[in-house]
Amino acid sequence: MKKIKPSEEWLLTNELGGYSSQTSGRKNIRRFHSLLMESRNLTRYNLLNFVEITGVSKAVLFQVYPDVKYSLSGTNFTISEEISLSPMKNALELRYRAEKGNCSKAFEIRPFFSMRRSHCLRANADDISFRASLCGGSLKTPETACYFEGGGPFTVKKKLKKVSYSEDKIRDGSYREILFSPGFWKADIKKDGSFRIIFSADSGDIKKPLKKVSFAAQRLCRDEEFLKDFKCKNTFFEKLLLKSLDFDARGEIVAGFHWFESWGRDTMISLPGLFLYTGRKEKAKKIFRQAAAVIKGGLLPNIFSTQANKASYNAVDASLWFVWALSEYRRIFGANDSFLKEMRKPVSEIIKNYRKGTDFGIKMDPADALITAGQEGKALTWMDAVFQGSPITPRAGKAVEIQGLWYNALKFADAVGVKGAGILAEKTSESVRKKYFIDAGYMADLINKEGIPDGSLRPNQIITLALMKDILPTAAVAKALGILEKKLLTPFGLRTLERNAQGYRGIYRGNLETRDSAYHQGTVWPWLLQFYYALQKPRWTEFEKIWSGHFKKAGIDCVSEIFDAEYPFYGRGCIHQAWSVAALIYTSFANGWIKARGNHR
Repeated sequence: MKKIKPSEEWLLTNELGGYSSQTSGRKNIRRFHSLLMESRNLTRYNLLNFVEITGVSKAVLFQVYPDVKYSLSGTNFTISEEISLSPMKNALELRYRAEKGNCSKAFEIRPFFSMRRSHCLRANADDISFRASLCGGSLKTPETACYFEGGGPFTVKKKLKKVSYSEDKIRDGSYREILFSPGFWKADIKKDGSFRIIFSADSGDIKKPLKKVSFAAQRLCRDEEFLKDFKCKNTFFEKLLLKSLDFDARGEIVAGFHWFESWGRDTMISLPGLFLYTGRKEKAKKIFRQAAAVIKGGLLPNIFSTQANKASYNAVDASLWFVWALSEYRRIFGANDSFLKEMRKPVSEIIKNYRKGTDFGIKMDPADALITAGQEGKALTWMDAVFQGSPITPRAGKAVEIQGLWYNALKFADAVGVKGAGILAEKTSESVRKKYFIDAGYMADLINKEGIPDGSLRPNQIITLALMKDILPTAAVAKALGILEKKLLTPFGLRTLERNAQGYRGIYRGNLETRDSAYHQGTVWPWLLQFYYALQKPRWTEFEKIWSGHFKKAGIDCVSEIFDAEYPFYGRGCIHQAWSVAALIYTSFANGWIKARGNHR
C-alpha cells in the first residue's frame, strides 16, 4: 500500500463490537491495540496482544481488506502473514505462507497475551493459568479465557515481556505492561505451503474446527451480499457504505473504536446514517424500543450500561436526538408506518417531562417555550468535557441547538398525535427568531440564565439552522451560514470555536487536561457536516477527494472522531467514529450518491 505511514492504524471489526487492530508498521502503540479484542456486551478484553516471529527484520503492509496482509522478511526468507478476524465471532485466524522460495529454516511463532480489560494494563501474570494441548492450549483469568491451536506441535516455554505504548505515554502517563507467552510453534513452511493458527474466546471454536471457508472469505461474502441492495456512484462510496457495518453490534451501535462503547446521544445521531438509510429497519426498531424502555423522567441515558442502575442520564439532548432519529424514520419510511404509533408514548413522556421540568434543571420556560438546562459541575450538551469537576465549555442556559431539537421534537410529536405539541412548536419558533439572531450576523450559542445572549461563534447553531430552515428568515440563515463558512469551516468540518476567541485550542494532543481543554474549544467534529450539507449542497468530487484522502491517514479506511482545527488537520481521538461515518453516509444518500435498490427500504 502506497503512502501509508508506519504509524497509521488498521482495523477489522466483528458484529459483537470486538476487533483486531495494530499500526501498519505491525506495532502496538496503544493499550487498545490487539490482534484479538474480545467483546461481550461491549465490555472488551484484550486477549492476544501480538505475535512475535523470530528472524523478521522488515514488515510491509500490503492489504487491509477483507483481511490484513503483511510481507515479512528476514535473512534468506520472505513470508506473508494473513490476519483474518471472524465477522461473527470473537475469533482470529493467522496464516503464514512462503513468498519467495522455501524458507531456509524453521522459524518460531510466539504469541503474547494481555488477558485483561481493554482500558487496563497488566502488572504481572499471576492470575493467568495455562493448560497445554498438543498443538496449542488455553489461557484463563478470573474474567476471561482464550483458546488457541496451530498447524503443528506447540512447545511450552513460558516467557514474560515488558512492553510500552507510545500513544498512551503521551495521553495519560500509564503506558507500561507485562505480557505473557506460554510457548511457541516452530513452523517449517515449504513452497506453496502454509501454517494456520486459530485463537478464540470460545473453546467450541477449537474443539469443533471452524468452517474451512476462511474468515476473510466470510467477510467478503457478507459484504458483497450487503452491497447488492444499493447502487453507489463509485467504489469509494461502496467502501464508505460498508463502513456502516463496523458499528453494528447485534442491536447496539458502537460509538467508536478503539475505546468507546454504546452512548445514547451517539446512537441516536448515528442511527439514520448507519441503520435507517442502509435498510436495517428491524434493527433500528429494536434500538428505539430498547432506548424507550430506559427513559426515566423524560431523559434518555447518555451512557447505556449492561449493569443495573449504572446508566448515566446527564444529557439535555439525548432524548431530543431520540425524537430526531424517529422523525428521520418517519421521513424515510413514511408517516403511515405502524411503528410510529408505538413510539407515541415515549415521545409524549419526553415532551411532558421537558415541559414540567426534570433532572439537572432541564425545563421548558413557559414564557418563551424554550428549553433551559444547567447544574453546577455538569456539562449537559454534547460539548461535555469536564475536568476536575468543572465543565471546560460551560453552556448552562438555553443552548441554541437544544431549541432546534426541541422544535423538531414538538413538530414530530404533533404529527403522531401528542396534544398541544403543535401550538408549543409555534411559540418556540417565534422565540428562536426573536432571541437568537444577534447583531454580529449569526446565532447566539446560548442565552444564559440572566437572559443575555452568548455571542461566542460556535457551530452548534448549524443544527438549528438546518432543522428550522423552512421557518427562519432566509436572509438571516444565509448570512449566518456565510460567517460560519468564513470563520469555522475546514475540509473536515466546522471548528468548535473561532480562532481569535479566548480559550481557542487548535491542536488536540497531550495529556487528559490538555486534550479536554481543546475537545470543544476549536477541535473539528465531522458529525456536524450532515447539518451543514443540508444547507450547502456539496459537490461529490470534492467530497470524495477529501474523504478518500483521509482513508489513507490515521485509521486506514476509517473516519476519525475529531480533527485538529489547524493545518494539516490531523485526525485525532478514536480512529473510527460512528457518528462521523454516519454523517458521511447520510450526506451520500441525501445527495443520491448512494441509492437503495427496489423496495429495499
